[in-house]
Amino acid sequence: MIDRFKLLYEDVNKNDLALNPNLTTEQIDLLYDAGADKETLATYSKLTDEQFMRFFNDEDFDKDNLAENPRLTPEQIDLLYQIKDLNKDNLAAYPKLTEEQFMRLFNDEGFDKEYLAYNDYLTTEQIDLLYQTQGVDRGSLAQFPKLTEEQFMRLFNDEDVNKNDLALNPNLTPEQIDLLYESGNKNSLATYSKLTDEQFMRMFNYDGFDKNRIAANLNLTTEQIDLLYQTEGVDKDNLARYSKLTDEQFMRFFNDEFVNNNYLAQNPSINAPANQPFASGIFNWKW
Repeated sequence: MIDRFKLLYEDVNKNDLALNPNLTTEQIDLLYDAGADKETLATYSKLTDEQFMRFFNDEDFDKDNLAENPRLTPEQIDLLYQIKDLNKDNLAAYPKLTEEQFMRLFNDEGFDKEYLAYNDYLTTEQIDLLYQTQGVDRGSLAQFPKLTEEQFMRLFNDEDVNKNDLALNPNLTPEQIDLLYESGNKNSLATYSKLTDEQFMRMFNYDGFDKNRIAANLNLTTEQIDLLYQTEGVDKDNLARYSKLTDEQFMRFFNDEFVNNNYLAQNPSINAPANQPFASGIFNWKW
């Protein structure tokens, strides 16, 4: 098998490789020693305890970069929390918190609980607690976490919540998508939601609707990609960048003189393992 990392390592900017979230332990060490941007490695890489501590114990390194890493262990989160001048906003928003860690931040006087509402890993009970908390933007709760049906309807019927925030949530059910569609939130739904065939065609056939909104959707089917590819006015670069492509579709885009291959190079579905559909791409390969 081609050593894709080695192939790219010799020819590309090391800082671009450092953005890859799928680096192995050895690749992280190699890039660290080669002078790649340490802030990038600390933020995006899945670090071993030894690698984490190397950054943590570096007196000149800004630990706020570590706090942005969504794959921190509970022990690493606890270590960072104890740093006096750390930006705790990052800890609240990015990593998966234990219940104890969530409550510690929630009960921390002076801490802006708004940042907890950005966290993708909130439990049903944590969402309810934040919803009832004064000062927390309910629009953030509408947009980021996975909601129960009861929570969705509570936010949908809340006059203080912009329904477009709900339309940005990638975890909507078909019924919720229909409800928001009827409320006039077509653009966000077209880009972020997993649409049924019927919902896709409703938007596709809607007079005056910008189909480029749909072309940026990560969840398009093979048939939907083909239909958009053949549609006049659709930006093929969007399809090349975001869609999960078959080999035939990839080659069609690759050989199309009107498609910028730099967008194909960023497509996360290239050579993706079957059980991890968005773990690759030229600079994002699971090597």
